[in-house]
Amino acid sequence: MDASYSRELEARAEHPTIKRMIALWESKRAGRAAPLRADFDPAEMVFALGDLSLFDIKDNPRRYWCRLDGTRQVELFGVDCTGKHLDEAFSPDYYAIAHKSFTEVADSGLPGLYQRQIPYAGRLIRYEVALLPLSRDGTRIDMLLVVLTPHWD
Repeated sequence: MDASYSRELEARAEHPTIKRMIALWESKRAGRAAPLRADFDPAEMVFALGDLSLFDIKDNPRRYWCRLDGTRQVELFGVDCTGKHLDEAFSPDYYAIAHKSFTEVADSGLPGLYQRQIPYAGRLIRYEVALLPLSRDGTRIDMLLVVLTPHWD
């Protein structure tokens, strides 16, 4: 993948936090298939920390284990998935949607950008989510950095 793909994704993103995280991800990629988790310093992501989740990709069978769930995501979804698999934390309907997106990104190695809606406090809230693949060795995709931002309009 060349940098034009992530630049196009950044241009399509609506939320400034998503845009900044896609740009940061691309700068850390440095020509590899994906950046390493170790490339990221939480101090340079302070603007997004509550919007971030980190998932390990487990195979045989394919599952996604939540290493860390951002506080604003916990507030929006009403569940802290830290220490749980995606299928253990969410309703079957939401799990099916999230699992499909996670698998698309994990299999392709390309970042994904999605616009979604969720019921919240009696109304539908739009949100934007970027799924950014990470690697422990710079080649095999084995983690996903999830950036999720609600649009409170």
